[in-house]
Amino acid sequence: MDQRQQGRVWRNAVFKFIFLIAALAVPMAVPAAAQPAPERPVTVRSAELELNPEQPDQRRLGSLHYLGGLILAADDDTFGGYSGMEVDPDGKGLWAISDLGHWLRLDFTLDDNGLPRGVASARLLPLNDAEGRPLERKRDSDAEALRRGVDGKWLVAFERSHRIWSYAEPGGVAASALPLPPAVADQPANGGIEAMAVLPDGSLLLLSEEHMFGQDNAAWLWRDGRWHDRLWPVSGDFHPTDATALPNGDVIVLERYYTPFVGPKARLKRLPAAGLADTRLKPETLAEWARPVSVDNMEALDARRAADGSTWLYVMSDDNRNRLQRMLLMIFRLDPR
Repeated sequence: MDQRQQGRVWRNAVFKFIFLIAALAVPMAVPAAAQPAPERPVTVRSAELELNPEQPDQRRLGSLHYLGGLILAADDDTFGGYSGMEVDPDGKGLWAISDLGHWLRLDFTLDDNGLPRGVASARLLPLNDAEGRPLERKRDSDAEALRRGVDGKWLVAFERSHRIWSYAEPGGVAASALPLPPAVADQPANGGIEAMAVLPDGSLLLLSEEHMFGQDNAAWLWRDGRWHDRLWPVSGDFHPTDATALPNGDVIVLERYYTPFVGPKARLKRLPAAGLADTRLKPETLAEWARPVSVDNMEALDARRAADGSTWLYVMSDDNRNRLQRMLLMIFRLDPR
């Protein structure tokens, strides 16, 4: 391991240590592994989120136009830790998956433009194994990515115990496990598959957060009935946390950065569909942001086509169930190419 890789490992360890200490410093009403009862409602509060509180009129961020966003919170000790999401095609709600082992359903109140202006209802559902038992141990329940396949099945990627399970519906029984490349098992326990994109043709792109080959993150593409090794280039010590595909086959990837001295940053990149054929992928940066622009531990991403045909990107933060962090939902319109 060279010095740059050692530095990345050290920074990632510090990142996780800082959040652990912060979480321990703020007493919680229940243990961190608390599980929701089978499908129960939860009251979620929301407030409008400005892109830049210091410049309220700012709407541009690279190739993105900020449409609006929400700060979400709940007086429920199970609520939080959402690392992947799937937005309804009409934008009326979303499903999210928590790395604490449950599903979240949010239904929004929308304005005349179709933007979320509040939460109409919310409920929590257990994340179950193949026997219908809720996943309770952290090594089993650490879900990091969520996607709905072209066949309608829901795919959930886990780290620590690295695997992808499919579900017929949220809150249901795990139906099957996807066969994965052997190298997936070699990922660090807390640095596994963080990003998963389902392509329009049914192909599947996986990006590892910390499994490195030289200066690049490991990636795998399922296409033509087999897995193909890919490399995701690392720059500026950003690492992928989610990915979603557009109708034309392009892939949008969310990346995050953190050091205790700088704080969190986020970045969105676009990989053209044709670029998936390359062994070393070559994405282009759409936007990068840090404070004073609103940012936290940005982990979840999805895209939908709005009524006017434009592409909207939804980005959400994982608050680690830490009262020093916030759960942010940000919505951007992607500039046409």
